[in-house]
Amino acid sequence: MYQPVYQPPQKSTGELLKNLLFSNMMMVLWIGLGLLLLWLGALVWGLSDDPDVDDFGMAIRSIGMLALAGTLMIGALARQDFDRWIRVTMILSATLMLIFIGFWTGFWTFLSIDIPDINIPGL
Repeated sequence: MYQPVYQPPQKSTGELLKNLLFSNMMMVLWIGLGLLLLWLGALVWGLSDDPDVDDFGMAIRSIGMLALAGTLMIGALARQDFDRWIRVTMILSATLMLIFIGFWTGFWTFLSIDIPDINIPGL
């Protein structure tokens, strides 16, 4: 007697892309790439004396920050199988990195104040 061939249930395109782009291995690769670019950009920026090379180092660093923060944010939103507190920690860490490290100048460079430039009357 003829029996039809078993066809597994079809996965949606969104589910297929989530499994492909946000698997544990891909998230580790993107986070590792982001950390490597952050380190390399900070190294180039810190060791150079030329302003153009400084800008190149900061550009490498900003691409690394984009990869790292984007992976943490989107990974936390897309991966519903992670524990809730793991996802909250991923979002919080990406947010804190963007606040304190920043993409280009950073939080501390933005807040730096030169004391000799402040004119205090009477002093």
